[in-house]
Amino acid sequence: MTRRALQPLDITLRHGQRYQRVRRGFLALSVALSFVLPLWHLHSLDVQGAGLAADSPWARVAALLPDAPPPFFGAPTSIWVGLFELVDPLESLGVALFQGVSWHWVWTVLPGVVLVLLLGRFFCGWACPYLPLLAASNASRWVLTRLGLRLPDVKVPRATSRVVMVGLLVGGSLLGTQLVPLVYPPALIGREVFRAVFYGSLGAGALVVAGAFLFDTFVSRGGFCRSLCPGGAMFSVLSNLSPLRVKNERSKCTDCTVCDVVCNLGQSPMTNRLDSGCERCGRCIASCPTRALSWSLSRPPLARDSKAEGPP
Repeated sequence: MTRRALQPLDITLRHGQRYQRVRRGFLALSVALSFVLPLWHLHSLDVQGAGLAADSPWARVAALLPDAPPPFFGAPTSIWVGLFELVDPLESLGVALFQGVSWHWVWTVLPGVVLVLLLGRFFCGWACPYLPLLAASNASRWVLTRLGLRLPDVKVPRATSRVVMVGLLVGGSLLGTQLVPLVYPPALIGREVFRAVFYGSLGAGALVVAGAFLFDTFVSRGGFCRSLCPGGAMFSVLSNLSPLRVKNERSKCTDCTVCDVVCNLGQSPMTNRLDSGCERCGRCIASCPTRALSWSLSRPPLARDSKAEGPP
C-alpha cells in the first residue's frame, strides 16, 4: 500500500501563535478592505445618486455602512491612507516606464519598497488577497488526496516569474499601457470586486484568478505564487537585501520535513536552503516540533533559486 504524502493541512502549527494571530489579522484586514471599500464607495455615491448601482443587491448591504466618507480609498495595490498614497512597487514601475519618474511617483512607491527591503517578501504572506484562495486550493488538494486521487506537483522554475514580470513591464512600456494588472492577483481581485458591486457581474479577470486556483490545485501546489506571479518576482528581487531570515539550528533538527511541506513557496528550511522567495509567514517556525527554526537578523547566504526547491 502506497503511503499518502504529507500535506500542509496534516501539520499543526505548534508555536508562535501570537505571530500567526497578528499575521492572520493583517491578512483579514487586507481582504476586508478589498470587499468593504467598494461597498463604502457605493454607499457614498448612493447618497448623491449612484445610477444603476443604486438598484443592485449590494446597495442594500452598502446601506448598512456609516454615512461618513470611507477612511481609505482605492484597492490593495493602490490605496489612499489619510494624506498618503501607497502604491504597489510593481504597478508603480509599470507606470514609470512609459510616463517617467516624478517626485510623486517616488513618494508613493517608497514606503512599499522600504518595507520589502526590511521585511522581505512579506506582502505575499501577510496581505495578498489571493491567500485565502491558496488556502482553499491546499484544502482541495488535501481532500482529493485523502479520497485517493494522486495529484501532480510540477516544479516550474522559479525564474519563470521574473521572465513574466520583465515581459509585462517591457510590453506595457512599448504599448503605453499597464499589462501587469491583467495577471496580477491582488489587482485582479480588487478590480473584480468593484465590478461585482457596481455592475453585478464579473469580468475576464475572474477567469485568470480561477485559472490560477485550478493550476495551484491540480498542477502545482502554490505554483502560481511561487513561479508565475509577477508581483512575487518583484518582491523576491527586493527581498535579496532583507536582513530578516529563517535560521535552522541543525543540532535540534530531526529532518522530519514538516517545515518544507508547510511552505507554500517551495522553500527548504530543513536544509537551510532558502532564497528571497520566502514570504515571512513564519509557518515553518510554528510547525517545527523541536523548535529548530527561528528568526534571525544574521543574514546567512541566500540559496540559489535552482536549489531552493528542496529534495525531489
